[in-house]
Amino acid sequence: MNREEVFAEELKKLRKYAEEKGAPVTKEEVKEVFSRMDLDDEQLSMIMKYVEEKLQEEEEEKENAGSLNDEDSRYLSLYLEEIESLPKLTDGQKRALFMSAMNGEKVAKNDLIQGLLTQVADMAKLYANQGVPMEDLIGEGNVALAVSMDVIEQEEDPKEAEEMVAAMIMKAMEELVNEDALSKDAFENWAVKANEVLDKAKELSEDLMRKVTIAELCAETGMEEEFIKDVIEVTGGKIEFLDLGKES
Repeated sequence: MNREEVFAEELKKLRKYAEEKGAPVTKEEVKEVFSRMDLDDEQLSMIMKYVEEKLQEEEEEKENAGSLNDEDSRYLSLYLEEIESLPKLTDGQKRALFMSAMNGEKVAKNDLIQGLLTQVADMAKLYANQGVPMEDLIGEGNVALAVSMDVIEQEEDPKEAEEMVAAMIMKAMEELVNEDALSKDAFENWAVKANEVLDKAKELSEDLMRKVTIAELCAETGMEEEFIKDVIEVTGGKIEFLDLGKES
């Protein structure tokens, strides 16, 4: 195990310890956990600050996730855990990557995508509880993030490029929520009309004192034959008031 791997392993242990402790770790505790490594006071202080900031972020994450349903909350936690090992970008690093990506550098674009995955998750929480699962929101946001790299070279200013990327991600999520709502509305409208077909079939059958044909039902309801056949298919052809052998 190399030095970087040892450091990552000990840091993970320290974060878990601090979380269980529920309080900031001391320099002595950091020194004890990292006893296998020769760290100076400045490095120990940096580790303390990092752990404290991560605990604060996790606490804020829990508070933000409180409004999510159980399924979305579980997925978000797993997703954030999955991307936790990816490098976190400072403002300076982000600006540099945007500038390089705008110049067409593929490595910068890939690094930028990885660095912005957490931001996509944060944006997804804005659209939670609107009918679309968190998994789909994040997935759609990540696709939009990748697509934005194809047009980022059109931008001339890093700040405007960052705003463009964010706008594309949010637009993709908004469209997904809107499409889901339209789809549900369409299904509800279809269901209402399908019930009208069933009710009218029963009513007409009782008036005529026999089963009715599709043609008669079309004439009575003013609905297209194709729609009535769709209703019949959905019900498995078991509408007792219809005589399917007398279509005309």
